[in-house]
Formats: sequence, C-alpha cells, structure tokens
Amino acid sequence: MKTREAVFEKSRSIEDLDHMRLMVLLKELVRDKGVREAAEALGVDHRTLTLSLVRGKLSRRMRVTMEKALLEGGGSPAVEQRERNDALEDRLEIVEKGVAALGKDLSKGLASVQGDVKAFRGELDQVTRRLARLEAGKGAQDDSNAGDGTDGSPPLRREHPDLVTLEPAEDDGEVFGKAWPLIAEWRELKSTHPNEGKSLSWLATEEKVLTLELELLEEHDMTLPPEKQPLWGFARKGQITWRRTALSDTRRARARREFLRRVLTLGLWRGSSP
Repeated sequence: MKTREAVFEKSRSIEDLDHMRLMVLLKELVRDKGVREAAEALGVDHRTLTLSLVRGKLSRRMRVTMEKALLEGGGSPAVEQRERNDALEDRLEIVEKGVAALGKDLSKGLASVQGDVKAFRGELDQVTRRLARLEAGKGAQDDSNAGDGTDGSPPLRREHPDLVTLEPAEDDGEVFGKAWPLIAEWRELKSTHPNEGKSLSWLATEEKVLTLELELLEEHDMTLPPEKQPLWGFARKGQITWRRTALSDTRRARARREFLRRVLTLGLWRGSSP
C-alpha cells in the first residue's frame, strides 16, 4: 500500500508563520513611527527596511533584527502589552493595600464596638444592682411597716441609696448595707484629713482614703461626694481613673519620703557614733 505523503512540511510551515508574524510587526512599527523612525528604532538603514517592505520578504539581517526586537519588546506590540501588564500590577498592588487598610479599619471598628458593648453591659449590671437594692429596701420597709413616717420613725428609704454622704444618718447601716463599714471608716478619716499635705503621715492617710474610695466605687458601685447624683458610664470611669492615678502618685511620694527619712536617720546615727 502506498504511503500517503504529508500535505504540509512541518518545518517550512513554522518558518513561514514566523516570517509572517515578523512582517506584520514590522508593518505595524512603520505605520506607527514611519520608515525612518522605525529603522532608527531597529538600528538598521532605512533603505534596508524599505527593501524588505517592497519585496514582502525580510532579508537575513532584517529577520535577525526583528527577532531580537520581538524578544526585547522594542518597537512592537510587546512593549504595549508589557506596559499594560505593569499598569495592571500597579493597580493590583494599590487594591491589595486598600483591602489591607480596610481590614485594619474594620478590626479597629469591631474592637471599638466590642468595647462599647462591654461598657454598656457594665452599666446595665450597675443599674440592675441598684434596682435590686431599691426593691430590697422597699420590701423591708413594707414588711416592717416602718419608714413611711406614720409611726413617727424616720423613713428608711432614700432616693439614691448608692450616693455616699459625709453627714451621718440613723439609717446608714440599713441603706448602705455591706458598704457601710467602709463608709464609716472613710468618714472618720475625711473628718480629720486635710485636702493638702506633704508629710509622711499625710501621705499614709491619703493612700488609705484613696484605697477606700476606689473600693467603694469599683466593688460597691457607690458615688462619692461632692456629687449629688449617682454617676454612671464614662463619668464613673473618670472618677475611678483619676483616683487610680492619684493613688499611684501618692504611693511613689510616700516611698521617696520613707527612703529619705531612712537615709537621714542613718546619717544622724553614724554622726553620733563614737
């Protein structure tokens, strides 16, 4: 049986396709730049370039030049494609940075919202405890049939049972409950403790006063004078924050004063030694 021959020779077909592609690129370059500028861009004489166009066939030199230009992307659509790719990469980088920044902003926003929710829950718990104390006081008043003033006894219920006062009252123990011992001690210290001082004894008393006040604020949800209304939320946080700072400063000042006293005492003792 006779073997059927191939219609196209493979190597010749590929060569013809390469030549055709190079000719198309050359014509595009001439169309965009003109003959002389195209020849200058390729580094050949313009007559050599023109001859290839007229013949419709690249000389050996023009073929090598065009293949080199194709690989380098010079003066061909490859340049435009490369520029488009670079532009796309730049845009992609900008988008990635934007997404990253948006993610950070969302994280910060979420953290802020979570913080607000936590603060709100804390305030809600405080309100719930206050209402419970008020209800408990009212129930005790109803059960004992006292505190309404009808039997001549003083009323036991106050408008703000979580508001500490400097002035004592007969029903302090019942109104303040578990916080009462702390309030009694705090009142005693405040009655003799001046607002300002620098001595070691003053610093020690100031530290004790601030410690009691923080315990009343944080552990018992009380509000301290000179406030006339219970503090909630950020106002309460502000009262706690400045007292923590004052307590830290007082402790440091007391430590410095005690150290100075030890140094002076040691110096005097050594000076009096034989």
